[in-house]
Amino acid sequence: MKYIRYAIVVFLGMAGLWAEESSKEEKKDVKLDAAEEVKLGRGMAFQGFAAEQQEAWRPAKDLYTAALVKAPEIPWIWLRRGFCEIKLEDETAAQQDFAKAISLGISKEKSDGVNDLQFLITLRSKAGPLAEFRDAKAAVVLARKLVELDRTTDNVLLEAACLAESEQYLRAQELLLGRIREVENAEEKGRLQTAVETFRTQSKFGPALEGLELEKEGKYEEAMDRYTNVLDQAPETAWVLVRRAFCLAKTGDPSGSKADLRRAMRLLPETATDRITVAWAKANCPFLEFRDGAGAVSLAKRAIQDEPLIQTYGILASGYAEMGDFRKAQETVMLALSKSTVESEKKELKKKLELFRDKKPEMDDWAPRATPREASL
Repeated sequence: MKYIRYAIVVFLGMAGLWAEESSKEEKKDVKLDAAEEVKLGRGMAFQGFAAEQQEAWRPAKDLYTAALVKAPEIPWIWLRRGFCEIKLEDETAAQQDFAKAISLGISKEKSDGVNDLQFLITLRSKAGPLAEFRDAKAAVVLARKLVELDRTTDNVLLEAACLAESEQYLRAQELLLGRIREVENAEEKGRLQTAVETFRTQSKFGPALEGLELEKEGKYEEAMDRYTNVLDQAPETAWVLVRRAFCLAKTGDPSGSKADLRRAMRLLPETATDRITVAWAKANCPFLEFRDGAGAVSLAKRAIQDEPLIQTYGILASGYAEMGDFRKAQETVMLALSKSTVESEKKELKKKLELFRDKKPEMDDWAPRATPREASL
């Protein structure tokens, strides 16, 4: 919302000048060009938004209506008028305005595009004013576009909230932790860490989210305890079973690992996190009886429909390689490389590409790490 807040100050300060200029133009009978018309309409809309903040719904709606005469192609103005109509209990008019905004897509002008996306997310969220427009999956897609357009901490927090609404707590945590590594400001880091803790508290998978971080630190036994805590409450959670299977293997219990994998593979993956994690196990685990390239490809494709992450494209490529389709595996990696902007991701993808060029499938190391003494024997 930063663009709107800044613009309100500017445009309210110029409101008197516009009125004066408008009077002069009427006297001169000079028609504004298209760009000036849009600018004038946008200014009226900012005044409408300021009126909304004072809960002056009728004047705000009138200002948005005047703005739409000048700038009918800006979706967020239709959305704001719709929200006013909800407050004025004119649901039919609001439905029409919301539908119009959706049909227009996203503005090319960055500031308008950011506002379009923020207000569309409000409309699509579980707290949206009309049930027919609520769509948690669409809200996640919009939030991802928002962060791609304007990667600020506020927008990252909004995307994480949308992911959490869709019960994608794992992805929400990854997003927030990634942003923590990006920012240097202590206040921003604090807000992000608070959000991480909130999601862990709200989600029944909170201990498993902690487990993932412990895994990254090589603390497999501690991570396994967290996963067991979750599985005691939700024993048919596929992705947690796979993560515990990995930890069991890493701590020298391949039989226990296989037992968890067997349970996970028998379940129908219910969430995007289930699909991604089970696909990874089918394509990459070292136990041949669980490797299933076709199954990995099917799950990864479905996961990409949910959210097209670079990580998932990598798993899809590994699935093709396990099937023996190394051409398709290479093409998928190349596609992921073209989409990735993160050096660490690119490095991993290039390793996959070399492997697939040599016509070798991928197999992750699930063996316990050797101690210095063992390594010398």
